[in-house]
Amino acid sequence: MKQKGNPLAQFLIGLAMLVSGGYWFLSSVAVHTAFYSLRLGGMRLNGGLVVVPFIVGVIWICVNTDSFGAKLLTGAGLLMIVASVIAGTEFVFRYTSLYNYLIMLVLMFGGAALILKVLCHDPEKKKKKDKES
Repeated sequence: MKQKGNPLAQFLIGLAMLVSGGYWFLSSVAVHTAFYSLRLGGMRLNGGLVVVPFIVGVIWICVNTDSFGAKLLTGAGLLMIVASVIAGTEFVFRYTSLYNYLIMLVLMFGGAALILKVLCHDPEKKKKKDKES
């Protein structure tokens, strides 16, 4: 089967479809976040308590700048804060019609298919088949 069309044009059209469909899809998602409580072992650290190890670590660093324990506690406190924010993040798909949703999917997956078609095409393989026939 003979490949039709310009591969560069197909790639650019596929890229435009993928980007526009992805943008449309991602703009339809609402993100909500709240300060979340973490469970460490049997303890539950609520919103304000998650910050306490970080504060103690910063104070300890100010008192003794060479302490490895202070740096470890500050890093662990910062990691707990980031983990609590990530754990409290909620993604909600906003209301949209089925028609709009299907168009988003066609743009995203159709664009990805065009890009893959151009990237995975092997012209050497076709030349070998032509020589064999």
